[in-house]
Amino acid sequence: MIRILILIAFGIFAFAAEQDCQQYFEAKKAQLELQTKEFDEARQALEAFKASFETLQKEQLEALNKREAEVNATLAQIENLKAENERLLKQKEEILNNINEKTEGRVREIYSQMKDAAVAGVLSQMDNEDASKIMLSLESRKISGVLSKMDPKKASELTLLLKNMDNNTSN
Repeated sequence: MIRILILIAFGIFAFAAEQDCQQYFEAKKAQLELQTKEFDEARQALEAFKASFETLQKEQLEALNKREAEVNATLAQIENLKAENERLLKQKEEILNNINEKTEGRVREIYSQMKDAAVAGVLSQMDNEDASKIMLSLESRKISGVLSKMDPKKASELTLLLKNMDNNTSN
């Protein structure tokens, strides 16, 4: 009988323990299911955030690439305008040099054909720098004849200017 009682007590204890284990496992199962659900929700939120971040990043990269293309196009346009400006400037300088050469040539021709006294009279009325530039364009023989017909003071001033201009061009 004691055996039966022990057996019954043990059976009751085992049954109670089994019930406690069952409840414990059910509680743990519910807790794990809740955690799994929370992890799934967190994973879905993370995936949604990742997808929106990648979309935003892609849009920004496209905008950046578009802006870079615009900047490169603008730079190319600026380079083209710069090259065109340099070409036009060179062309204008060539035209100006041509005009200056023709003008100097005509002035030299005109003064070369004038009599020394007439040239001396005209150059005496000009400022020294302009007069000396014209004289530099003339032949040496013509210059000496013109200087001999000028007022000695004006002739000496022009001679000094001619000397300085000649020294500057030879340096």
